[in-house]
Amino acid sequence: MSMEPILRAEDHRAWDQWMRSVCLHMRTQVFRRTVDAARRLTELALANSSRPSLSWSGGKDSTDLAHLVGVLCGAGSVKVHSEKDDLDYPGEEDYVRGLASAWGLDLTILRPPVSPSEWIARRAAHMSGGEDIHSRSAGLSKMCFYPVMEAATREHDLVFLGLRAEESGIRRNLRAARGRLYSLKSGQRRCIPISDWRGIDVYAYAEVHGFEFLPVYRCIGFLDELRLRPWLVRKSWWLPGVHAARQGQAAWLRRYYPSLWERFMAWFPDARSFA
Repeated sequence: MSMEPILRAEDHRAWDQWMRSVCLHMRTQVFRRTVDAARRLTELALANSSRPSLSWSGGKDSTDLAHLVGVLCGAGSVKVHSEKDDLDYPGEEDYVRGLASAWGLDLTILRPPVSPSEWIARRAAHMSGGEDIHSRSAGLSKMCFYPVMEAATREHDLVFLGLRAEESGIRRNLRAARGRLYSLKSGQRRCIPISDWRGIDVYAYAEVHGFEFLPVYRCIGFLDELRLRPWLVRKSWWLPGVHAARQGQAAWLRRYYPSLWERFMAWFPDARSFA
C-alpha cells in the first residue's frame, strides 16, 4: 500500500506556491505584532494562574499554541492534554508525542471510554455518511471527546485553547466574554491567544520556529478552494461528516487516504455518490 496521504505533483506545486507567500508574510511587521500580542496575553494569563493547562489536538492551530505557551513563553510545566483515538489520521499520536518530547512539554494522552470506530460501526446502519459527527451536539462527540477533555481540565484554573475566529465560530463567544481571556461561571478561566490570527499567520509561525504540521495539511492540490486558501484543511476525526458532499470532503478523502476511504465505504456504502 502507498504511503498516505498520497501527494501528487499538483499538491507539491500548490504547497510550494503557498509557502512562498508564507515566507514573505513572516517578515512583515503585521505578523510580528500579531505574535507579540498573543505572547503578551499568554504571559498575562500565566502570571495569574497556579494550575494552567492546554488542550492540544495536534492540528495546526493548537500546535502553534503548544509552542507559543510551552516554548516561546517558557511555560513547559503547563499540563498539556491531547485526546487520541482510532479515528485520528495516521501518525497523529506519534506527532504530538515527538514534538512534546522535543519541546519539553508535560503531555498526557487521553483515551475515550469507548472506541469511536466501534461506536460508528454499531450505528452505521442507522446513520448517513453525510451526518453530523463533529459538532459538540453530535452523539460521537458527546461520548468520545468533550467529556474526556472537560474531565481532564476540570481541576485547572486556566485552560489554553487553540481556536481561531476565522475557523471555529467563536467570535460571538469572545464578544460576549469581552476578550480572549475570560472566566466561566465555574471560575475557571479560558485563554485563546491566537483567536485573531489568520490562516497565513498560523503557517508563518511554524515556519519561523522551524517545525512542520501533520502531512494532512499538504493535501491542497485537488480542490481549487484549498489551493487558494490552504488553511481550510482542518484536522479532526477523518470521517467527512456533514461536509462529505457539500465541500467535497468525501472526494478529498478518496484521493488522499484510500485506506480510510475504504473504511468509510464499509460503514456508509451509500456515500459513494458523494465522491
